[in-house]
Amino acid sequence: MKKLFNRIDRIRSSGFATLNLQQSSPYYHLSGQRFKVYSMGKPALKCRVTLLVDNMPLDFTIDEVL
Repeated sequence: MKKLFNRIDRIRSSGFATLNLQQSSPYYHLSGQRFKVYSMGKPALKCRVTLLVDNMPLDFTIDEVL
């Protein structure tokens, strides 16, 4: 849980997140790229992170971002 909160704090402080997606994801081609954070949900195991991808907000879980 501490690792999760550290990741959330780091993302909030930098304002950017790198995608780390599984091959089954429809956005797998974006994996490894860094995007600006649009918004974040409350810190939890499945925290929602909205990233601006080509000026379009897309939702991911905290497990899918670094």
